[in-house]
Amino acid sequence: MVLSFYLKSKNEFKNRMKRISDYSKSWENDVTCVHRVLYEWHPQSFALSEPEQQKDLQIWLQRNLPEVPIAQSEIEKDTPDLVIEDYHIIQVKLGFTEESRAECYRCIGQLERYRQKWVDAKHGVVYLVVVGESQAEFQEMIHKGIELLNQGHIGRYFFLVEKFPVKFHG
Repeated sequence: MVLSFYLKSKNEFKNRMKRISDYSKSWENDVTCVHRVLYEWHPQSFALSEPEQQKDLQIWLQRNLPEVPIAQSEIEKDTPDLVIEDYHIIQVKLGFTEESRAECYRCIGQLERYRQKWVDAKHGVVYLVVVGESQAEFQEMIHKGIELLNQGHIGRYFFLVEKFPVKFHG
């Protein structure tokens, strides 16, 4: 009796969980749906810290992909910031400047580790979300890094989403 109640409760929980595909447009797969939702996100402020940006993005994702498993990891060197459905990794970084040169190099190293441990092993997808403007040297470095990481794979596994403050000219 207890076992059947447990199994019934577990199955009901599973049935309530949604998948990315439940929110995909007719022309989208899961990867393009997540990519679209990331592009639609507008940070509440560009003055927030990296952990605050992560939390803001997590709230946006939960609002736009309700009941889809989304976890924010602890901040560790090799742990992604957000994981959706144990398949999509999201790494959030602030724009790279001369002062954050080491962080840019660290980011490229993180992406390489994700390639080895996530893309090659699980065929997972990695999204790098850069919030704020990067200096040209570092922006180019990140663009080339993403391009190189995608080489040797059929399809794309690494995506770059850049969020810039809106500038008004007037």
